[in-house]
This record gives sequence, structure tokens and C-alpha cells, in this order.
Amino acid sequence: MYKHFAIKNFRCFEDLTVEPLERINLIAGKNNVGKTALLEALWLHHGYHNPELGLRLRVFRGLDRFRRDEFLWDLFSGLNPEKIIELSSRDQANQTRSLHITIREHPTSRVSLRKEHPAEGIRRESLSADMIEQETTTPIESEVLLDYTDSSGKNLQAHAYVEPDGVRFERPSGVKEPSAIFLPAQQRSKLETLAERFGNLAVDKKETRIVQILRIIEPRLEDLTVQHRGGVPVIYGDIGMKRLMPLPLMGDGMGRLLGLALAIPEAHNGLLLVDEIENGLHYTVMGEVWRAIAKLAREYNAQIFAATHSEECIRAAHQAFTADEQYDFALHRLERVRGLIRAVTYDQETLEAALETGLEVR
Repeated sequence: MYKHFAIKNFRCFEDLTVEPLERINLIAGKNNVGKTALLEALWLHHGYHNPELGLRLRVFRGLDRFRRDEFLWDLFSGLNPEKIIELSSRDQANQTRSLHITIREHPTSRVSLRKEHPAEGIRRESLSADMIEQETTTPIESEVLLDYTDSSGKNLQAHAYVEPDGVRFERPSGVKEPSAIFLPAQQRSKLETLAERFGNLAVDKKETRIVQILRIIEPRLEDLTVQHRGGVPVIYGDIGMKRLMPLPLMGDGMGRLLGLALAIPEAHNGLLLVDEIENGLHYTVMGEVWRAIAKLAREYNAQIFAATHSEECIRAAHQAFTADEQYDFALHRLERVRGLIRAVTYDQETLEAALETGLEVR
């Protein structure tokens, strides 16, 4: 579990340190201070062996195409690929990890790629030329290097190469890290993914826990089951009607809570990163939601980082953890000071004082 995290030259951050980190971490702050970028940095750091993640982040933000001569520039502070991104952490055992991301460019005399049909998505090991925009200048072959080291002296490198027919990824072999799951603000989890995660719990006879959590929103819910309709696995709920009801028809709140409840067990011993955690959830249920999240996170030893714009969400979290036996929660507020972004961390005592006096913590 991370206790300290530092970022240099990533997105809007030139130099940011966030500490001390707890099991549950809520990220607040005004618009455009880097709440989502902090989650993205944590995801890249944990997935140091997977050079494809930077391109997945572009898809999450709605950027599904790129220019050859600007390959992953958006990851770098000031869109300046001459900088070096550094993402570093220290865990509760005082073990350190660091990931350096650099871009190396090599001009070539190859002809430009032809723009073809839009790509359907990102493949596991390569991207097709469809995702690279038409060029009018001499193409640049780019190599993105992910250079990882830890306090034991272990060193691993991963690469992404822009080639004439797309992008090629090279990962180090034999890496087995706990999962890190990213739940974007506006993108719903795929029905197949939810069904698979629910099936994993059902095999272990732990699916009733999910039913109990979803009753926070829908008290009539009696049971959940996976049914294949039209060749797609879909989770259905029994709410006492003559027919089972597909979960996607029960509202955004049910979908959001289901995604959270299924992601935490999947992130066993790893990370869950949630953007705008309050999306779809009414403020009156947030206290119960936080209690359920805390219980699952402790059971599966998952560390959670979530972003929010909501003061009700912050108050509900503070009250839920205050009423608990264990206050393993911290609020980190990002703010811009003289052009640089810094993090202000609130523990139980300082957050209580801030909320009582009406200080702005969002």
C-alpha cells in the first residue's frame, strides 16, 4: 500500500508530492487542477510494465487518434517531450519504486501513412495505422521508454514504437503485479466485464455481498444472476416482479455502485482508481456507500484513490470513517499556488475542523 507518491513533469504537474496516503484516499479541488491526472499517474506507475496504458488514457479522454510526430506528447508537462516524466512511490514497508518515461525521436525518409477507416479500438499488442492521422511532413519514428527501478535494485524496461504500419509494444516478461483498475468518470464498464467479475465472486460463493451493497439503492433487490441475451452476458436483478430486470435499466446509481462493488475484489492487493466517484449516487446514500467501500477494501487489501467535486461526498466519507473503529481515510485537496499545483492533506482532526468552520475543502 502506497504511503507517498510524487510526480514530476506529468500532464499539469511539474512537481507534486502527495502524503501521507491512507487505504482510502479522496482527491478534491477546483476544475483543471489535476484530479484526474493524479489518478492517471498512479495507474501508469502501477502498470510500469505495460506501455499501452498511455494510449488507453487517451481513449478515456476521447482522444482516439494521434499524429506520428506527436506520439504521447500529451503525457508530458507543457506538451514538451524533451522533459522526463518521473513517477515515484514509497510503501508502508518503506520500499521505493520509480518509473521514468521518455520519448526518443528518429527522423526517417519513409512515406506518410494513408488515412483509412476509423479504428474500432486498441489491440493488446499493437495499434493499426488507422489511429495515426494523415501527415504532410517528414515522418518521425518515436520510441517511448518506460524505465522502472525499485529499492531492491530491480530494473525493467518497456517500450512502445511508432512504425510505418502502427504502434508496436514490448513488455518485460514474467511480471505479475496485483491489479490496478481505473473507472473513468463518463465511461461505463462493459457488460461482459461486469458479468465476469460477478461470476468470479459467485464461484467463491461471495455474490450475496454484492446484493447487500446494491440494496443501499434498491431495497427490493432479492438476488442477482447472469443471463446471456443476444450472445452478451448481462447481470439481472430480482426485485419481486414477474420478470428479472437487467441492471442497466435500474438507473445510473445502480450501475455505478455495481461497478465499484465488483472492482474492489478484482483489485485484490492492488489499486482501484475512480474518477468522480459520486456520479449517479444521491448524496443521501453516500454514507452507506462509503461504509461498504471501506469494508470491501479492507477485506481485499485494496487501496482506493477517488476524485470528487462534491462536498456532500466528502462529508459523508468523513462521517462514515469517524463512526468506524478505523479511520483509514484521507482527503487530499489539489490547489494552484503561484502557478504550481500542490496537495494539502487533511487527516481526521484537520478535516473535522475544516468542515465545522465552513472552510472550502472541495
